[in-house]
Amino acid sequence: MQSETQKTHPKKYLYRLLSDVAGKLYLYIEGKTEVMPGIEISVPEPQFGDFSTNLAMRLAKVMGQNPKTIAENLATRIKSMDTENYFEAIEPMGGFVNFKLSRNYLLKNLQNILEQGDLYGCSVAGEGKTVLVEYFQNNVAKPPHVGHLRSAVVGDSLLRIFRSQGYKAISDTHIGDWGVQFGILIYAYKTMGDKAAIEKDPINELNKLYVAMSAKIDADESLREKGKEEFVKLEKGDTENRELWQWFVRVSVEDFESYRKLLGILPFDHNLGESFYEDKMPAVLGEFKAKNLVVTGESGEQYVDLEQYGLGRCILVKSDGGTTYHLRDFATYIYRKQEFNFFKNIYVVDNRQSHHFRQLFKVLELAGYPTLDDSQHVDLGFMSLPEGPISTRKGTIISLQNLLDEATARALKIIEEKNSDLENKSAIAREVALAAIKYFDLSHNRKTEFVFTWDKALSFEGNTGPYLQYTHARINGILRKADQQVSMSAGQSEGINQHETAILRKFIQFSDVIAQVTQDYLPNSLCNYLFELSQTFNSFYQEVPVLQEKDEQLKSFRINLITATAQVIRNGLYLLGIEAPEEM
Repeated sequence: MQSETQKTHPKKYLYRLLSDVAGKLYLYIEGKTEVMPGIEISVPEPQFGDFSTNLAMRLAKVMGQNPKTIAENLATRIKSMDTENYFEAIEPMGGFVNFKLSRNYLLKNLQNILEQGDLYGCSVAGEGKTVLVEYFQNNVAKPPHVGHLRSAVVGDSLLRIFRSQGYKAISDTHIGDWGVQFGILIYAYKTMGDKAAIEKDPINELNKLYVAMSAKIDADESLREKGKEEFVKLEKGDTENRELWQWFVRVSVEDFESYRKLLGILPFDHNLGESFYEDKMPAVLGEFKAKNLVVTGESGEQYVDLEQYGLGRCILVKSDGGTTYHLRDFATYIYRKQEFNFFKNIYVVDNRQSHHFRQLFKVLELAGYPTLDDSQHVDLGFMSLPEGPISTRKGTIISLQNLLDEATARALKIIEEKNSDLENKSAIAREVALAAIKYFDLSHNRKTEFVFTWDKALSFEGNTGPYLQYTHARINGILRKADQQVSMSAGQSEGINQHETAILRKFIQFSDVIAQVTQDYLPNSLCNYLFELSQTFNSFYQEVPVLQEKDEQLKSFRINLITATAQVIRNGLYLLGIEAPEEM
């Protein structure tokens, strides 16, 4: 049984030791004028150990001493303080100190994985804090396409990760169900719509109407004014327009829910569309006016002047009396703050909306809200097609349904070639297809721009979702052949080779990677970790016998080791929203 201290993650334990030592060193500096430098702990190249710190170099600037000397001092002091024997080596190297975890600690962590199972990697770090994640903001009367994929899968992964760390994580789609585009759609329906055709295939037919009207507007801009007029009528409660809008919203929400299930993302806690805030906007406008933030423009529009911040004008009400997306977003933030008292309010939206969110946060800050601390635009690089940007108006889209169908067909073909006797091939093919699509997206840094291509998205080799799934299935295949009960005891400490040690050391990083994603909102770091762990396992399996091992004690240890590997891969894939099949 571990002591309470040994249950502490080694990085946190090391941080405490370094803080204690650095504080004592800093206490005796004469004539100090600077604050004590912060402590940074990184993961070095494997040959240097498990953790590294440049604290000696940072202290050297304050103390006026050689960083090499300070590093040696730090190493000596921490060795004497490591009474729990977390580390087997603490080595100064220039201005750095490197730390290598003890074999005893690595084996205890292996036992933790076996005991904790699906809970390994979870923590209570966020207990008592609410995080609201807004993502997959699909628009009414438009079929979801590959352009919506990033927000859907990144948001779903962040939600899972926050929940795993003890946060009360709440999800909201904030579906786009209000605005001038609905005036344009209503005008299109009134002038070109076929009710029978729409009832048969609502979303595709409504989308065709919108695309057709957009093309007409490109040729005759006066038609846009017709759409604006219809939206103003909608806002003012026109009965016909209200009934049409409610119809469009109802069929769109049903379609949206089917795609949520299709993508395998978690159910949403809330689906509070833009229209939910319709009756809340007047109070927000009144509040901003009372705080002397609102200016009336030359044409009667009402706005907040952000010119001095380089952000132009933030329009709240247009000259025709129509409200703006901004005003609805102000109402959204204020409602959420009052209703949920969130710690963080996260918008997972592509980077084309960056200016919008800079304006949003600045106005709210001027109104006295703490957006600098509690709100974050998790910006996404824009996905495009080889032929150019994705645009619903121009019809240059690939639907999510077509994407998944094509991916599933390709996955099924590969499974037929590799394992034609596999049961439930169609179901597993769908799991593999989703993994390929989601992982292709998540493995990119969310801030990067990239082109969606079938070959890259559906590759089943290298750093891909199917590769991780195959590694997990491969381990389960070994375990089925072993037909041996997994022991909750980590096993022996003698004779563990470098391949086994590499896996044990990789396990330690899992919790740190998850915690880091809650800070930088970059799930690709979790993808990279799982890929490296899978590579480390496959290198081990190529070199080290498991089922053929004659020494029963060593064989038992290796069974435990690969069981834990499968568990960590499975836990990580869950946090990415990806299934981990036991056979492929």
